[in-house]
Amino acid sequence: MTLLAALAAALACWVLLAPPPLARLRGPTVRHAGGPVRWLGRRAVPAAGVVGATAVGGLVGGASGLVIGAATALPVLTAVVVWRRHRRRADADRSAREVADACQLLVGLLRVGHVPSSALRIAARDAPVLAEAAAMIGIGSEAAPVLRRAGTAPGRSGLAELAAAWEVADRTGASLTATLDALADRLVARRAVEQVVSAELSAPRATGRLLAVLPVAGLLLGYSFGGDPLAFLTGSLPGRVSLLVGVALGCAGVIWTEHLADQGGD
Repeated sequence: MTLLAALAAALACWVLLAPPPLARLRGPTVRHAGGPVRWLGRRAVPAAGVVGATAVGGLVGGASGLVIGAATALPVLTAVVVWRRHRRRADADRSAREVADACQLLVGLLRVGHVPSSALRIAARDAPVLAEAAAMIGIGSEAAPVLRRAGTAPGRSGLAELAAAWEVADRTGASLTATLDALADRLVARRAVEQVVSAELSAPRATGRLLAVLPVAGLLLGYSFGGDPLAFLTGSLPGRVSLLVGVALGCAGVIWTEHLADQGGD
């Protein structure tokens, strides 16, 4: 039983600490904000909580406490993972909206006669995503490299396209207005598609979470029949194994469903 609890805790740590499959395929070029130490530290804290809760449960309640500690900590860890994914999606969506609005603002300023450098400085007052590029223009530097670097952040890929258009206009003297107009329309259309996809994927995410909590309804149903499911699950070896494996598989199912939904939205 101790071995099973340790394996479940190790599985939770691996799920949380391992980089996404796409990141592993991309190899060492992938970088995480704040460096690898900070990235691992953020992910190690919840995993350490699972290990700690399992260990404390084992010290307090023996084999039953060990299983109860792991079975309690794993859903908490899963909730943390799901919340982090939701926050990343919300941040990326907000960034995409800000980039689209910034491009539309730039187009409007160019149409009324502002030169690109002046339009960028004016637009940066209402569009913080352009502030760093506008600062570079202000000191006589180029905006394209800054925009391209900012375009690597989640939800800001439109800035990389803006950088390419800006660079071409600088080198050839071509008009930037028509290019940015097309870019702004494309970003708005892309956001509309992403919103539709996100709405469609909300149903699979909700289904996965619902299936994860159905065993709780099963416990309540067992009590309604006059049984004592928790006594079986915590007081016997088959019950402890069932509880630990069931909770671990349920949590893994939720995380996997979230992962598949995220891949479908990319």
